[in-house]
Amino acid sequence: MRTFGHTMLVAAARLRFVLLAVGVFASWPHSVAHAEADALALITETWARYRNAKTEREESEILIVSTPAAARFSRAETEAMAGAARAGVIHKRAVRHVLYAPDGHDKIHLLFSLPPDDAGLGMLVWRQTGGAPDDMWLFMPGYRAVRRIPVSSKQRLAGTNLLYEDVRELAGERTGRFTYRAVTVEAIDGRAADVIAATPKADTVTAYSRRKIWIDKDWLFPLQVEFYDTDGKLWKVLRNSEIHEVAHGVRRADLAEMRDLQLNECTLLLVTKRSVGVEIPPQVFTEDYLVHPGAD
Repeated sequence: MRTFGHTMLVAAARLRFVLLAVGVFASWPHSVAHAEADALALITETWARYRNAKTEREESEILIVSTPAAARFSRAETEAMAGAARAGVIHKRAVRHVLYAPDGHDKIHLLFSLPPDDAGLGMLVWRQTGGAPDDMWLFMPGYRAVRRIPVSSKQRLAGTNLLYEDVRELAGERTGRFTYRAVTVEAIDGRAADVIAATPKADTVTAYSRRKIWIDKDWLFPLQVEFYDTDGKLWKVLRNSEIHEVAHGVRRADLAEMRDLQLNECTLLLVTKRSVGVEIPPQVFTEDYLVHPGAD
């Protein structure tokens, strides 16, 4: 039989629980907003550092590997595959020019030289700010014509595991088009990294339902990115390695691996030559240059 004292103790405990719950839920929106603000600040600073390069020119060996092993590829393995033909490996070569404009209207030019069937294949991107969609053009030598690429296109670039969207976003995403949230802290390659969840806003055109980004705590550089499809399933994983400081506070990865888990393929980007802060002729970022590329 319960005593009056016991009943009062139970009532007091319930009251404390209710008061605690009220306090937690009252502070919850503030905590979420604070976490999102911190995550946005981290991502914003990460891409601000990345864009401090102003301009860059990269020459890369591109390898598309079918049924890759589970282990990540090393630089030595990638160089060996680029140097000798192997079954299940397609070898491409390209040069990329990037202009990081102070007003945010960045420009990207990509030109393939290998294999022979891809020689002259070019892509041009003019990044836009605010809610305006980016402008993209593609030149295919076989058709001798420049065609405009819709932002909604989910095509793969030259048979790689990169979508057209990846080409422009990997040079610095438009942070106003996503919502960011800090998830946890994990170690990647022995380095501490903040894990940030990125979700597109309602009016953002993207092939991905969300991403998870691992940002190196000291370098403020993306070490890894997971891409999820529209059904919420893990689609691709990007891993950056061979990371070096190419200018004061500016880092780049000499080896990037984009692994498509659904196709069981992998695209490796090995940078063999990079110039940062060099002058790039304005005509490189024009439609005419797609058709008539010259020595730069």
